[in-house]
Amino acid sequence: MIEVKTIWQILSNISFAAVIITLMLMLLFRRKLDSGLRFYTYVIILGVAAEITMRLCIYLFKIPNLFVIPAYYILEFFLISYLYIKYMLKRPQKALIVFAALVQIILCVEGIRSIFYDQVYSFNAYGKVLVNTVVIIYTLLYLLQLAKGYKRKSVSELTLNMLIFIYYVLTLIVYVFINFLINGTSSITMYFWIFHSFITILFYLSISVLIWKTGTDRKLLLFGLL
Repeated sequence: MIEVKTIWQILSNISFAAVIITLMLMLLFRRKLDSGLRFYTYVIILGVAAEITMRLCIYLFKIPNLFVIPAYYILEFFLISYLYIKYMLKRPQKALIVFAALVQIILCVEGIRSIFYDQVYSFNAYGKVLVNTVVIIYTLLYLLQLAKGYKRKSVSELTLNMLIFIYYVLTLIVYVFINFLINGTSSITMYFWIFHSFITILFYLSISVLIWKTGTDRKLLLFGLL
């Protein structure tokens, strides 16, 4: 019988492959994508770089890799905040810019504390919980402005927003439970990581379909489905 950890490792490798495929499609069809989806390329590149760094730390350098996580979520929040404030949300958004800057400062402080004051073998997802929560707020603000009559730029923009909303809500659930279970039963924790890998695979496959249909000029409906 396959062990739970083995299942997680397999799904983790598949999810990494899904991210690579998504990045390749983004680079291939970059010129045909709208500005928001094109900018999301940088978020994908960041994710690939973080994953490669974590794997190198474990398999090549044989050192703990948890220091990568704070660095990742600090940059992730900056890029997604820029995506929404610059491309997705109606401007000007001065109050939102101030709010995002304050959150960014909090994340930097938490990240520095996590890297230098936590044990290098410990894990906490408090920063990711904050990032996910604020990103969900961004997606809801986008939907709110559509409800108020603000015209969306494209169907792919709306689809991207919905995919981000679903993914960050589901992963937020994972991170909240992980914070409570990380010092508990490892097998229970592993089930949450399996769920995280599974929804990551679905998310990036959905993004890939969106990119493919946008890049090949096929008719788009919500979520990139024909």
